[in-house]
Amino acid sequence: MSSLTVALEMTSEQSGPGPRTWLGVDGGGTNTRAAVVTTRAGCRGEISGEGRAAAANFHRVGLEEAVASVKFAVEEACARAGIMPSEVTGACVGLAGVQHPEHHRRMLTALRAALPIAELSLETDARVALAGATDLRPGVVIIAGTGSISCGIDARGRFVRAGGWGPAMGDEGSGYYIGRRALEAVVAAYDHRSPATAMSGPVCRHFGVSSPHELPPVIYDSPAKVMREIAQLSRLVVGAAREGDAAALGILTDAAIELARAAVAVIERLGMQDETFRVACVGGVFEAGELIVAPLREAVRVIAPRAFIAPPLHPPVIGAVKLAQASHARHEQLVG
Repeated sequence: MSSLTVALEMTSEQSGPGPRTWLGVDGGGTNTRAAVVTTRAGCRGEISGEGRAAAANFHRVGLEEAVASVKFAVEEACARAGIMPSEVTGACVGLAGVQHPEHHRRMLTALRAALPIAELSLETDARVALAGATDLRPGVVIIAGTGSISCGIDARGRFVRAGGWGPAMGDEGSGYYIGRRALEAVVAAYDHRSPATAMSGPVCRHFGVSSPHELPPVIYDSPAKVMREIAQLSRLVVGAAREGDAAALGILTDAAIELARAAVAVIERLGMQDETFRVACVGGVFEAGELIVAPLREAVRVIAPRAFIAPPLHPPVIGAVKLAQASHARHEQLVG
């Protein structure tokens, strides 16, 4: 999302004669984004305010800091839209780290205490990414940033996910996975257990050391802190792959296959193998372009030949906006 003038195909039949405002939030392990969309009867919704803040994954930054990030982004977006948070018609906050029911309960309670918004729902970051990527239509999204997950929804509204287990148990195909594999390749080359790789110099410089021999203290003395730095190595891997480095090319192909496995698991569980639908790719890993997308596309089409790999229709923060409006519409139908 690069402009406040992005128009959204959002109906406003429920909005009555006056404008309504919808708030969406997308928060993860790196940053938080908020957007306010204003709709008027018979008009397309337009973004009227945006806000940004720091990370909001409370497993990494703590509950208090995560809520503070969401609140800052919300208040900035509302201020730019010329409204108070209490004037928001409906809001949906999508956050990483709230899949477990107890984590969801704690975060939702904290958000409702911090934000004076009457209609506020909480979803996972994967759910809002899916809503934005497919525009609430049946489809699948593959998210590969620091971590990785795939999820999808079918025509009956069934939601399924695969992956998203974190670095200790999963996150295959993610930036962290790619970065960790790069470290493995560098130290294996240093040991003469595998061929030399062009990644050795860039990886050492990334961590401020002159030799792979100096990496262990940097990596192991503060593993939580260095996790993001490892994920950032994925860009170095892409650069080396584009120069033809065999180890880097192998890592990216393996990452693509792992991401495809997650998407295929979702497709098969939803029984969508024979349907036509979008498989949207979201996250920094996909900046590698065809180095990742080509093997991913090939693997998915083996199972779902009519599926097509395509960019997301909307960013996750707009997916959150759409879920907020959909939730409000369902509520009005129930009470109407």
